[in-house]
Amino acid sequence: MANPSVGAQEARAVFDVLKNGWISMGKVVLSLEKKIQKYLKVKNAILFNNGTSSLHASLLVYDIKSGDEVIIPTLNYISAANAVIYCGAKPIFCESDPKTFNVTPEILESKITHKTKAIITVDLKGMPVDYDAIKKKIKKYNIPLISDSAESFGAEYKKKKVGSQFNLHSFSFFANKNITMGEGGLITCNSDILAKKIRIIRNQGQNRRYNHTVIGNNFRPTDYAAAIGIEQLKKVDKIIFSKNQISKSYDKAFSKFPNVCTPFVPNYVSMHSWYMYSLKFKNSFISNKFKNFLLKKKIDYRVSFPPIHLQPIYKKKFGFKKNSFPISEKIANTFVDIPCWFGMTNTQINYIIKQVSIFLGNNK
Repeated sequence: MANPSVGAQEARAVFDVLKNGWISMGKVVLSLEKKIQKYLKVKNAILFNNGTSSLHASLLVYDIKSGDEVIIPTLNYISAANAVIYCGAKPIFCESDPKTFNVTPEILESKITHKTKAIITVDLKGMPVDYDAIKKKIKKYNIPLISDSAESFGAEYKKKKVGSQFNLHSFSFFANKNITMGEGGLITCNSDILAKKIRIIRNQGQNRRYNHTVIGNNFRPTDYAAAIGIEQLKKVDKIIFSKNQISKSYDKAFSKFPNVCTPFVPNYVSMHSWYMYSLKFKNSFISNKFKNFLLKKKIDYRVSFPPIHLQPIYKKKFGFKKNSFPISEKIANTFVDIPCWFGMTNTQINYIIKQVSIFLGNNK
């Protein structure tokens, strides 16, 4: 499903850091932050040890605490909900739109209460939400908007790189993302005040050495991980272009079949990052049949992600049951991600197209 594009350049960069002797957070981290600021055209980019840490820090900077509520879509990876729990707050789950798999302004507004202290949206599969529409709808409530953009680094919203549309954007550089640091996270924002607070939180709450002004954490990245990130950043446009070409080939091949939906991309998305390419079926019977077919044909797949409210710990903690969020559950049970990664050969792409087309043709 994913094959990190890591080679000799990254190895040399890591070796140079190790040879240098400074391997914890230092000048290389700062260098990568500046390069990302330039690439995304944002005022501030703050690196983290992983994407969960960057989500956690995004909430800490707004002083989210016990008694507060944070709205998040249940169709999401569990880290966003866990970050809310870490703060002692309560995640308020919401549905997603079955066409885009993302939240809408109307869905979010329906969940707002006097306890709502933040909203986290998710760019699922690497496709941006409609930031402007959400900002317009939520503006009167004066609630901070945080984008879980873990999967959409390099994507564009209305011809502008994702990273400055909301108060904060949190990214991930895990191994299966378009670019990786092995593990890594990032917060971007245009507020210098927020950025200063985030840097203090990242470094055990220190505003200067051994002077701790807030309860922070050790969210620091390493210089050798940042060295990998610098080399990866050089490749990101080529990686995203390649994945867009693969997606176009898939769209052309599969859109003619009435029994499956290829990904819907709204007009406001001027560049999709294609973290994953997802096919959506009419029901779980067909999608399960498709998964078994792929296994037999030695084609990998994913069904990311099961709705968070159905995870055992969240069912136990909050009493959620099946059909608590039926739209999200149906989406999760009927979409299947197929391989779409940089470096796939034409032989591999054509094999997938051929086999999937055979299945779709035989299962009308």
